Amino acid sequence: MYIVGGLIVGNPDDTRDSVEVNLEFARRYVDWPYIQHPTPYPRTPMTKDFRDRGLIINENLDEYDGTTAVVRSKYLSANDMEFMRWRAERWMKTRHMPAALFHSPLFVLCHAWKMFAHTFRGSSFKSFLGFEDERLAFERYREIRKAERAYL
Repeated sequence: MYIVGGLIVGNPDDTRDSVEVNLEFARRYVDWPYIQHPTPYPRTPMTKDFRDRGLIINENLDEYDGTTAVVRSKYLSANDMEFMRWRAERWMKTRHMPAALFHSPLFVLCHAWKMFAHTFRGSSFKSFLGFEDERLAFERYREIRKAERAYL
């Protein structure tokens, strides 16, 4: 049996420590994590609450996809929260590979490179080896996401 879990990080009162605690929980107990950020869709009570608190930093609906942080917390910038999620989640997703290989070995053997390339978008050999700041890889990832949204 596998545990599929959805977490939301970046709520209004989240601190760096509370986000890290939630991500650590996902690392330890969730086999297939799906981690998102609060997304205040128009005309919802969440939007009114976040707007009243001054937490919405991005109202571009093209970026309201759940994985782009469009709100900040009282203690963290949206960019910091998104970076924390991105850094943790890409490594969590590698845990899918053994189960996927067991379930569909031919598919994984044929597509493993594409699967890893998608999971680690923005990363380079230098970032894997620790010779490059992870923030540079994260910024490349964000540029890739921006280009993907422009394409759609």
